[in-house]
Order: sequence, then structure tokens, then C-alpha cells
Amino acid sequence: MTGMKPFKTLLPRAEALRIIEGNIGRVGRIEEVSIEGASGRVLAEDVTAGFSVPPFNRASMDGYAVRAEDTFGASGFNPNRLKMIGVQHAGEFFEGIVGKGECVQVATGSPVPEGSDAVVMVEFTKLDGDYVEIQKPAYPGANISPVGEDIKTGDTVIEEGEMLTPAKVGALAALNRETIRVYEKPRVAVFSTGSEIKPLGSDLSPSQIYDVNSYTLASIISANGCEPVIKGIVPDDRESIEASILDAASHDLGVFSGGSSVGVRDLFGEVVEELGEVLFHGLQVKPGKPTLFGIVEGTPIFGMPGYPTSCLSNAYIFLTPALRAMAGLSPAEPRRVAARMSARFVSSSGREQFLTVRVRDGVAFPAFKKSGAITSMAHADGYIILPVNLDVIEEGAEVEVTLFS
Repeated sequence: MTGMKPFKTLLPRAEALRIIEGNIGRVGRIEEVSIEGASGRVLAEDVTAGFSVPPFNRASMDGYAVRAEDTFGASGFNPNRLKMIGVQHAGEFFEGIVGKGECVQVATGSPVPEGSDAVVMVEFTKLDGDYVEIQKPAYPGANISPVGEDIKTGDTVIEEGEMLTPAKVGALAALNRETIRVYEKPRVAVFSTGSEIKPLGSDLSPSQIYDVNSYTLASIISANGCEPVIKGIVPDDRESIEASILDAASHDLGVFSGGSSVGVRDLFGEVVEELGEVLFHGLQVKPGKPTLFGIVEGTPIFGMPGYPTSCLSNAYIFLTPALRAMAGLSPAEPRRVAARMSARFVSSSGREQFLTVRVRDGVAFPAFKKSGAITSMAHADGYIILPVNLDVIEEGAEVEVTLFS
């Protein structure tokens, strides 16, 4: 019987991230999508305006379109009286010309009639039959959005490589873009390994558990610009593991959970090495020491720990940067907050440790239970990084918490 196979040199987090970064590139395939599905996608073309927005001088307030000079000197005690020659609602066009001593009632967003050069807000007017009393002077251009104030013809409104936010989708709509060219979402194959893992909805024997990692990993993949493809559960035999790795290599990236530890039946690392190259296996972090990263047939392959907390923790730290680079998204900028430890915490791991915590009123409460407890993450707001040489955090000590959201 073969014994346990120990890890080789454990790699520091920073070195592992450098290796990942050096072996991940943006997926360059392009597709055309409707504007309804464009939010969150990465633009594959410059968007240039073919016309100005607004395309006409537009009233920015409800009120009266006037010649500014006809309002000079007006006040509440001594209003200027102008004859109202028309009413123009949004979407309508007044075809006359505003002459001296005249005005037109206008709605927000409607074109400013020819001859007028200002809009007096309705709050500073009083309607008196066919006349309007102007109680406050308006300067030329007042309450008017001129042609092209927002976008001018020929402007590059959004550049290739930008992520389409709801506001940018709005700009596309303003430019009458019904479809847009974007980069395809990288397809990421997700596998869980281990004969003890069962799919949701199945019956469990006393030694089995439900597949958790496929769904937590798929959620992280979706949240970082990629498309998860849940492939199912891989039994603990060499033939099945080899077939699943080759299947993963037909995608843009493959992520496996479980099977990367040092147990007798953990064949995953051996098979990756036979089919391609293992770039690292074993990290100087807790949880998540058995994390693996390699290349098979040009496709990056991650081997994540099987325990749910370890798997998800390492996915946030090591998988997320790879996903965002492939999708063409900018690196995530995690939010960090200062807090004080609720109790003394002692670490004896000899590794860089990620301690999950809940934050309440500026106090950090450890949430970590065991690597197998998914509630260690479900009830946590973020994590504290404990350096290798830090063994103790005293109660009340100030710590920096990196938030998950």
C-alpha cells in the first residue's frame, strides 16, 4: 500500500499570484449582443456618436421660453408681461417664432422654440389669461440644454475594454444602439472530485455529503465576468480524473475542488502533471494549503481544496484575479475596514492565515469553525490576514478586515 505523499515547497501567496497572472490572458473572442443583455459585459469596440445628444436645444425645466432681454428688470413687485403664443409639450414641436414681448409654455425635455434663448422656471411666473407675468429675469441660455451638451457628433463615448455599467447602457440607448460588440464570457468548467460527494436531490449514505463547492465556485465565476459550466462529480479513479481534466482543457479554464491533497486516493495532481504541467501545488496559507495550479493543453487548471471554507476562501483570493483577467475586467478593489478584535486569537499554523470574521459596530468576531464548515463563510463579512510571523492577536487590537462584498 502506498503511503501519503507530502507536499513539496509551500509557495507564498504573492508568488502564487504572480504565477497565475503570468499564465492567464484575456479571452479575445467577440460576439454581438442586444442592448438588453449588455450590462456587465466588456466592450469590444469603441462607441462613437453618429449624432449629437441632445439633438436640439432642450428645455431643462418646466416654464416659459422667452427672449432673455424681455425679462430684464423683472421682479415680483414689478413683473414683465409677455404674451403667450403657444404651448409645447415634450415630444411636440412649436413651428412658430418667438418674437419681442412673446413667450411659449414649454415642458422639461421639449425643444426650445426658434427666437427664444432662455427658459423662465414656472415658479417665477404667473399666468394671467393670454399673458404671463415674469417675476425674475433670465440670462441668455438659462435652463436650456444646448445641442450636443451631453454628446457631440464624433465623440468617443465609451472605449473598447470598458465594462458596460447601467449608465453606459443608457448612453448606448441614447445613441440608438440596439446591439453592441462585446468580448465573449470565458467558459469555466467546474468539477467536484471525490466518491463521497453526491449531487443535490440524491439520497445520501452515512459517509456522503452534498456537493457544495460546485455552486459556490459557480457563483464566484458568474460574479467576475465568466460563464460557469457545472460538469458534475468526478469519482476517485484515474480514468475518470483524466477524462475530466481533458474535458476541462476544452474550455477556457478548469476548476476542480477536492482531490488535490496528499491522501492515497488524491490522484488529481499526478494526472495534471502527466497531461501537462503543474506550476505550483501547495501554498503557505491557511486554509487552503493543497491548492494547485497548472496548464493542460494550453488551458489553466485550478485544483481547489475540498473543504468548503478552504475552497471558497482560496477562490476569492486566487481564482478571482484569474477570472477577471480572462474576462478583461479591471482587478477587483476590495473594501477594507478597520475593526478591533473581540477576543484573543492564537494561530499555530506557521502559515499565512485568513481568519473569517463578522464585523459588528467596529468589532471583529471570528467566524471560522473548521475548514469543512461552509457557515464559516456564510456568516462572515470578510477576513483578516495574519502574517506567517504573527502568532497572536490580542483582544482589542486593531485589525484590517477585507470585506467579501
